[in-house]
Amino acid sequence: MRASYKYKIYQSKRNKKADQLFSTACWVYNHCIALHKRYYSLYHKSLKTNTLQKHLVKLKKKDRYSSWRTLSSQSIQQITQKIEKGYKMFFQKQAKRAPGFRGRHKYKSITFKDSGWCLNGNEFIINSIGLRLRFFKSRDIAGNIKTVTLKKDAAGDLWLCFSLDDVKSDPKIIPMTGRTAGFDFGLKTFLTCSDGDRVESPQVLLKSLATLRKRSKLVSKKVKGSAGRKKAKLSLARLHRSVSNQRDDFAWKLATDLLQKYDVLCFEDLNMKGMQMMWGRKISDLGFAGFMNKIEYLALNKGKTVVRIDGLLASSKTCYTCGVKYKELGLAERVWTCAGCGQLHDRDLNASLNIKRAGTSALEVELIRPALAG
Repeated sequence: MRASYKYKIYQSKRNKKADQLFSTACWVYNHCIALHKRYYSLYHKSLKTNTLQKHLVKLKKKDRYSSWRTLSSQSIQQITQKIEKGYKMFFQKQAKRAPGFRGRHKYKSITFKDSGWCLNGNEFIINSIGLRLRFFKSRDIAGNIKTVTLKKDAAGDLWLCFSLDDVKSDPKIIPMTGRTAGFDFGLKTFLTCSDGDRVESPQVLLKSLATLRKRSKLVSKKVKGSAGRKKAKLSLARLHRSVSNQRDDFAWKLATDLLQKYDVLCFEDLNMKGMQMMWGRKISDLGFAGFMNKIEYLALNKGKTVVRIDGLLASSKTCYTCGVKYKELGLAERVWTCAGCGQLHDRDLNASLNIKRAGTSALEVELIRPALAG
């Protein structure tokens, strides 16, 4: 199983060397972007990554580019691969714009692969410059390390992200309850359970919105490049990080609580980008996609099952009792009466019951199919 571990690096004066490393990586990145643009303007062709990497090896030997030697060869290769991936995503219309030049203060990640670094307890050592970065080792690194990424966030703090393969986890055993539930996602009520329980939306961003606006205005009023502007930007970045941490904390706690109560959890596979276009910040504030990633990850470790059903089910408009569809149901109608059986429905509860039924049916089909094939 693949996993990613993230550790925070201690604040230290030695971290200034890491800032120099980021500046060097940004120089390499911008040089590669310039070569891509130059090559295309001359030959109307894209520059191949292998050709670019060979050229960079020659440049490193020159005195003018001697500072590039502080970066390992694999880190430089990763920069060229990142640019290639960016161009591919742009041409496949998965990205809005092609890779472009970056400012020195906006380049905030360096990836190390097999060489150029080593670990000594809770110290990450960069061999090329002898830099020792101590980090908070909150848990042991269990698995084969594929890559290590040194990141710098908007608040100026450094982080180590380990990408691991063959992770050997020791999960806490959760007893099986034999219970199945369906969950309907909403704006005001984050989740409505088929058992009747409701989880209210945390709306973390909304609660901090007034403070965020004040700090954003304070940044815009400061003179660019001044010490006051740097302090204002740092204060704003820390508030954004606090909001993000609160949202993640809510999602992890809710996912753990639901997995302790139920063995099979059914959700709709919603088009979150489409919902963002309609409701904008409200959808982003809830972080439903991030919650689904967390609960699926925990379910995999704890032996529980998460089922995603088709988002085109029309779960809110279909009567759970008789199956008649109320096509004219509007978003403002929270309660409606079925024309077929006369049953009075709560919109969200009816949807969660339909999701549960569809999820259990899909799970039964998946369990029966291997037996029929055999």
